[in-house]
This record gives sequence, structure tokens and C-alpha cells, in this order.
Amino acid sequence: MFEWSDLRYFLAVARTGSTAAAAQDTRASQTTVARRISALEEALRLKLIERTQTGSRLTEAGEQLRVAAARVEAEIEAFAGSV
Repeated sequence: MFEWSDLRYFLAVARTGSTAAAAQDTRASQTTVARRISALEEALRLKLIERTQTGSRLTEAGEQLRVAAARVEAEIEAFAGSV
């Protein structure tokens, strides 16, 4: 099973296009972001992000997870705003 908190790092990479930018966005180190993405990929047994010289791009599975994770994030934020 994966760590729910890893979705935060995954969404940051998906939104910013790189682990470096995601690290700034999440106030974590680039190493932490990369390690958490790797752990998520390992737990799900899926390649989610293709790393390139110029950044990162989502695989097809990564895009599917991005949509689902963004939906979960929105639901949690809506819940938190309602209590």
C-alpha cells in the first residue's frame, strides 16, 4: 500500500513539471520528492513519471493518477472548509 502523503509530492511534480520545482512548492528537498515518487511508483507497481533532462512528464498511468489524486485533494479541501 502507498503512503497517502506521497500523492502530495506526485501532484506537485505533475503541476510543476520537475522535482526541483515540486521541492520548492512543497518546501521539501529535491531528494525527498524524488524518493517519495519512487516509493509511490514501487508501491503501485507503475511508472508514473518519465524523467528527462529538461524535467518530468506523466506517463499514461501518471495522468490517470493525476486526475484521481486531484479529485481526492479537492474533496479533502472541501471537507476541511466545511467543518
